[in-house]
Amino acid sequence: MITTKQNDRRRHPRTDVSWLVVVEAGKRRFLLQTVDISARGAKVRPKERLDIGTPAQLRFRPPDGSPFNVPALVWRADTDGLAFLFMGDIQDRLRRFGRLLAS
Repeated sequence: MITTKQNDRRRHPRTDVSWLVVVEAGKRRFLLQTVDISARGAKVRPKERLDIGTPAQLRFRPPDGSPFNVPALVWRADTDGLAFLFMGDIQDRLRRFGRLLAS
């Protein structure tokens, strides 16, 4: 299910998505689920914790499109998941999946 958060006044609004994502951080690898995604970051439900500032490679597997990779950093560790900051803009990739986010 995909829904855009209407009341979110952030510069890059989040879209609720439930995609598989492989998170590679150093020699560690996790298969996790996204909570939401934007052009600048994503939140995932972790099974294990990573330290803030940890570099990672996120390998997204959207159900209706081709997988794509994004380098990222752990931005926050919340009680409901890890927030990643993308180290590059993925807005064009998201548009290809029909996830039109704010410009």
